Order: sequence, then structure tokens, then C-alpha cells
Amino acid sequence: MKIVVTEAMPTQCAEASTTEANIPQVVLITGAKSQLAQALLRVAADIGELALNSITSANSSTNTGALLKLYALSHSQLDITDAANIAAVFDQYRPSWVINCAAYNAVDAAEHDAIEAHRVNSLGPELLAQQCLLSGARLLHVSSDYVFGGHAVCGIAHATERAVSDAREADFEQHQNPDLAPNSNPNHLPRPFVELDAPEPLSAYGKSKLLGEQKVVAVLGDCATIVRTSWLYGQDGHNFVNTMLNLMRTQPSLQVIADQIGCPTWSDTLAKVIWQLVMQQRSGVFHYSAQGQCSWYEFACEIQRQALALNLLSQPVVIQPITSADYAKQALNRGVNLAKRPSYSVLNSGKLRSTLGVNNALSMPEQIEWQDWCQQLNRMLRRLS
Repeated sequence: MKIVVTEAMPTQCAEASTTEANIPQVVLITGAKSQLAQALLRVAADIGELALNSITSANSSTNTGALLKLYALSHSQLDITDAANIAAVFDQYRPSWVINCAAYNAVDAAEHDAIEAHRVNSLGPELLAQQCLLSGARLLHVSSDYVFGGHAVCGIAHATERAVSDAREADFEQHQNPDLAPNSNPNHLPRPFVELDAPEPLSAYGKSKLLGEQKVVAVLGDCATIVRTSWLYGQDGHNFVNTMLNLMRTQPSLQVIADQIGCPTWSDTLAKVIWQLVMQQRSGVFHYSAQGQCSWYEFACEIQRQALALNLLSQPVVIQPITSADYAKQALNRGVNLAKRPSYSVLNSGKLRSTLGVNNALSMPEQIEWQDWCQQLNRMLRRLS
């Protein structure tokens, strides 16, 4: 299979379930200017020719050697909250897949702009799902770890699945770190969230993302594909890594929250697993983040350590840990009301890794998508050096 990123208008192509090998499948990417959309395009360009054994369609036929054409559309080209605009774009491009990267991501601003957050994060995905249902296209919707509230709530009916996911993660961690004792948890932190844990969003942003998931599933049912991710960063756009690097170059000291635990995730690795899901025609709810976990404070310290080693920074700055409560008080004194964030939002990626398999044609060198967050950070920072 070959991925082609093009600006030209595509010819009409068939739906994903009936595409012939010599007819291009079209993938629309919403939110073209987002860091994830840029990563999807960059990873697609890096992949180039894709040697897949087969893609099994809904009618059990196989499709090999197909051409995949990508079109990343900005908000001015596709407003996902405008049903008429969506219909016109679908009629023009005839997509087989839509990857929804468009989102309202201003977590704090959403507290006083909840209507707009819900319009983009809930109504938009619902309208996309409705048009996908009408046209036969598939939808992959990107969601967030902030749908969780910090404590895993798992019903008895799902206890077995959680145990299996925990076992997958423990086996992988043991393989990656032979000196780590099985089931060791020196910090006594909660277990990473699996897909069937009950969401409990704490913020308007988290509520809007959860509602978006629910709307997509309500329309598309088992055909929906939802990927939750966490603490996304990359070389493009506004994110924690770029913000920290800028502050470390201009400020003598920083205060960074030390009591919120999650897992940083490189946008390029998320893009790679998204392409795998598309190529393998997978559906369902999946979690993806890098391996391991840390606080924002630990993340900032690691960014500085690696950036100094790569000569991205000329000298270190003092990084001071601060609690969420103290940070919120300081913000309130400046007239800023911060959204409540989960104290723990680490995601368990065991289901996704098992679903995709370890041997596939899209693996990055050394399977970087399943490596520790420090290793992923190093790969990204090396691109800046």
C-alpha cells in the first residue's frame, strides 16, 4: 500500500469495505493545523511504500497494494460543527476514512466557554459520525485521558479484562526492564486506566470529550474507532515540551506541578498507531500513551536534562515542584481560574498493543511506539537539535 499526500482534488472512490486494489482510498484528516494532524502527515511521508500482507474488508475480501490518498483540511475548509459543510466536503472527497483531529483543547478556557467546548468536542464528532454513517465511511475519533477523574472504577463484569490488560503491561515492563520486580509499585499509585473503566471527568473540557465519544458510539456503534491519549507533545504547535523549552531559555526559575501523574506521549508515535488502526480496519475504544508514568515536574526535569545534553539549552534553570492547590491559588491571584485536572490519568495500552500485534509493516525502528516516555522524548528532541 502506498500513502500519497496530495492537494489535488481526488477522483471518486468506493467505500472502504468495497474498494478495489486499483482505486485509491481517501482519508480526510480534520484540524489540519493541529500537532497530531501534522504528525499524521509527517509519519505518512516517512512510511512511504507500505508492504501489508492484506486488509480484510467487511465482506471478507482482501485488498492489497491499494493507494491511500490523504487530505488534511483546516477549519476554514471543514468546520466539523457545520452539517452542511461536512456534507459538501464528503460529496467532494468521497472519503473511506475520516481521522478527527479537530478539537477544543484549551482546558482552562473551557471552564468559562463550555458551550463552545461542547460544540467542537461533542457536536462536531456527532455530525461527522452521522455523515460517515450516511456515506459508508469509517471514523477514527481522538479523545483524552481527561475523561477520567483520577481513580479507576471498574465493574465486576470487567474485572477479568482489567486483569488481562494489567498482565500484558506487567509482562511488557518486565521485558523492557529485567531488574523490575513483578507487580512492583514503589509509589503505590493507582493502576493505569483500561478502556472499560468508568469515566469521571472533572472539567468542562473532560466532559465535552466524553460526550463526544458517546455521541460517536451512539451513531456508529461497533464501527466507531476511538483512541484516547495523554499529555500529547511534538515538534509542532503549542504543547508542554515547547513551552518548557521556551521558558527555560527566558526564565531563571520555574514552578511545575508535582502531584498530577500521567504519561507524556509523542505525537508521531500516536500517529503511527493511528495509521496501523486504519490499515488494519480496526474499530473499538483504545488507549495509547508511551510506557511509564511521571509528574509534570518530573517531565520538566527530564526535558531540561535531555535538552542540555543535546545543546538545545545553554544553561540549566531552577525547577521547583509545586502542588496543584498552590498553583491554582497563584493563578487565581492573577485572575485565572484553572480547570480541575485528574491527579492520576495514566492509560493502559495493553489492548491496543495486543490488537495491532507486534509484527506489522508500520513499525518504527525499535518499535518506538511501545517504548518508555523518556526514550520517545529523546527521539523528538533529537529532531530539534
